[in-house]
Amino acid sequence: MKAIRLHTKLLFLAATVSLLFISSCSTKKNTWTRRAYHNVTCHYNVFWNGKNSLYEGAETLEQSVNNNYNDILRVYNYGTLQEASSLNAQMDRAIKKASIGIQRHSMYFGGKEYVKWVKVSYLMMGQAHFYKQDYTSARRVFDYVSKEYVNDPIQYEGYLWLAKTFIETERFQKAEAAINYLQSKRDDEKFSHSVAQELPFVIADFYIAQKKYNAAYPYLERALEIGNERDLITRVNFILGQINQMEGDFELASTYYNRVIKRNPEYRMAFEAKMNLAQCYDEGSGDSKNINKLLHKMVKDYKNRDFLDQIYYALSEVALKDNNEELAIEYLVKSVSNSTINNFQRTESSLKLADIYFEKDKYQLAEAYYDTAVSFLPEEYPDYESIKNKATVLTEMVLLSSTISTQDSLLYLATLDTSSLYTIIDRLIAKKLAEKQREEQYAEDGGGIQFVDVGQQSRNPNLQTGKWYFYNTAAMSYGYSEFIKKWGNRKLEDNWRLSDRRLVMQAFEDDLTDEADLDLNDSIAANPASNPESRDYYLADIPFTDEQKQLANEQIMISYKQLGFLYLEDLRDTTNAQETYLTLLEKYPDNPYQLEAWYALYKIFNENGEKEKSYYYRNLIVTNYPDSDYAKVISDPDYFNKLSEDKYKAQEAYQKTYKAYTREQYFRVISYANSSIEEFPEDTALIPKFMYLRAISLGKVDVPDTLYASLKEILEFYPNSSVTPMAQSILNMLNKEYGLGEPIANTDGSTDTTKVIPVIYDFDRNAMHLAMIIVNSDNVEVDPLKIRLSDFKKKSFDLLNVRIKSLMLDSKRTIVSVGNFENKEEADRFYTALSNDEYVFSGLNPDDYDIVTISISNYPIFYKEKDVEGYLLYFNEYYLKDK
Repeated sequence: MKAIRLHTKLLFLAATVSLLFISSCSTKKNTWTRRAYHNVTCHYNVFWNGKNSLYEGAETLEQSVNNNYNDILRVYNYGTLQEASSLNAQMDRAIKKASIGIQRHSMYFGGKEYVKWVKVSYLMMGQAHFYKQDYTSARRVFDYVSKEYVNDPIQYEGYLWLAKTFIETERFQKAEAAINYLQSKRDDEKFSHSVAQELPFVIADFYIAQKKYNAAYPYLERALEIGNERDLITRVNFILGQINQMEGDFELASTYYNRVIKRNPEYRMAFEAKMNLAQCYDEGSGDSKNINKLLHKMVKDYKNRDFLDQIYYALSEVALKDNNEELAIEYLVKSVSNSTINNFQRTESSLKLADIYFEKDKYQLAEAYYDTAVSFLPEEYPDYESIKNKATVLTEMVLLSSTISTQDSLLYLATLDTSSLYTIIDRLIAKKLAEKQREEQYAEDGGGIQFVDVGQQSRNPNLQTGKWYFYNTAAMSYGYSEFIKKWGNRKLEDNWRLSDRRLVMQAFEDDLTDEADLDLNDSIAANPASNPESRDYYLADIPFTDEQKQLANEQIMISYKQLGFLYLEDLRDTTNAQETYLTLLEKYPDNPYQLEAWYALYKIFNENGEKEKSYYYRNLIVTNYPDSDYAKVISDPDYFNKLSEDKYKAQEAYQKTYKAYTREQYFRVISYANSSIEEFPEDTALIPKFMYLRAISLGKVDVPDTLYASLKEILEFYPNSSVTPMAQSILNMLNKEYGLGEPIANTDGSTDTTKVIPVIYDFDRNAMHLAMIIVNSDNVEVDPLKIRLSDFKKKSFDLLNVRIKSLMLDSKRTIVSVGNFENKEEADRFYTALSNDEYVFSGLNPDDYDIVTISISNYPIFYKEKDVEGYLLYFNEYYLKDK
């Protein structure tokens, strides 16, 4: 009986507890038991798990993000969007737990939240969105926390994270407002210690994000005083080191970097601190022995194998500060060749090495490293265009020097007796076989690293005037040997476009597939001249006949002339330009470029103040070529103005005539054209254009026969004019429609190529533009034209930062371009002045060139299509009409 009573009491007690538990779960009434229950449950069942997930994700992010040590570090690094996406699982769990806590446990009565963990769940939710880089959702949550809990310390945490969110989204005005609010409330007794501790870090990050490093500095110092997060303090020390290094206070920067190293940070930061410590070495601060010892120790550390490029670069910096340029060059070569993953460092090292060689006038070496740098240089890099242009010019220079050296050597070999010649060739074949054996051994060893001595080059003391390219081992210098050390015998074309690769014949290329090798072997067997292990292979290029020797000498002469132009106009190196032109005149006194060489030497000596020598070349020009433009320019400084006056009037008349044509004022066009043809009979560039406009206008107001007769005159008197193809097309149409005359073949052999304005071009007056002179390559010497163009540019547009280039359009036409101009208007001004300047085009047949402007975006289309006549139609319609 007693047992039954006890059982009944236990059941009653259990029911009572259950009822109490169930009633506590409700959030409808504000009682102590319910508040206690929901605080405990929200904290330990929900918030705790969510917070752990948030911390886990944040820690994962901290360990996985990459820092850009090439720039001043940010105080906080939240990674890229891709890196942040790897945290989605942890952050989504934190958001889910926060949502559960808020929905199930919130007790909000009388404008007050009685469950503490609901408030912090909101903050946790915002932080999870923030780490996911869902800044819009994060901002909404933090904004809610800061405004909803105005009487609670948590509002300041909401403002702090709101400031962080605005910083990451670069809404700096709003970030500043949140920071100012926090600073104004620092004396509030509810202002939490954690917010006060973190605020200097956030303010410093706010300024660094805007690159206002001086403004960030005092807050970074304050952060060191009150912060307690070890990794964050280490990071701030590093940032202070970077800022002082940037400002040139190397001693203080070194102090901060040493602090970083002593705090035993993660590997990469310790490495970068040591690198920067080396860069802060000041030649006036003491012996470099210790810093060199540190860096050489790092070279030997296997962990640094992917960072050897940076270490060698740092060693080169120390060497340069110790005025040991040769040692610096050695380290920079090693830096470039050991660059495996850091294209930025490869570019920096290549540029520094290129600049050193350029200043020492070692242009071939400079070209090799500028070429390497440009391969990896982003377009936003400072002075990108200048570096790219320098690389292009130097590449041209190297090719010209190579041509001179090669042809000189081949001409020398042609003078040797058979026995001497075969001795040299057999030596080359032996070298080739040894190289082949090494390559085969390399392949058998599985691609093991081979080491090549940097400085050794085979030389033939008998070849004083140049080196035969089969003997030229310059490909093993300036970086190539270091490339072999790092990569083995890979083709340079992969990523290393070092220029000396161009000096080796195509036959030495080793990029054939196995199947192609079999075909090649069959071909070699049938033709020994294609086999590098055969004497015939080498004999094939030696100029034995008079005709071959003449061709070799012509290549040398034109290369000297073009090389002199590059030195003088592009590199502004008057010393090498003078030497090049003098060499040309000494080796080939009666060369066809004599006048140009004399004029260049006249200018060089005149600018250098060597009046006697300048006068000597002046006399040669005036005496031997009295009617040349060079003589006239020398004798009459006003020659430019006199030449351009009539040209300007004729151009104005043409524009007036063309405008009348576009307005369909055909009788006025006929009148203007007749007057202009009579007034400017010498202007053979514009006369056929006036005739063409007159003919088309006659066709509009008269019978087709008149149009036919007028167009036939253009073909008869100006067969090479730019308007001739259009005249031909209309004549063929008249033949087809009206039976007038016979079909007329166009320059490409067709008889019906009716031209319409192309629709492939986009007109953009605000785009960057080029001015183009399209010349007939057979009739126009491009280099003299470029010289005169350069003179014109100096005289009329000296402050304009543009460059003159030339490029083959096809086998018969060359483009001489000037650019880049900021927009169409700037290009138009240059075009108008150039069109009216007769000096630039003096001595040229107007039918052999056309002047146009073109936008940068349209240029590739034009070059691909190569439709000059089509673009002239487009240019006349959209550019001349638009003037």
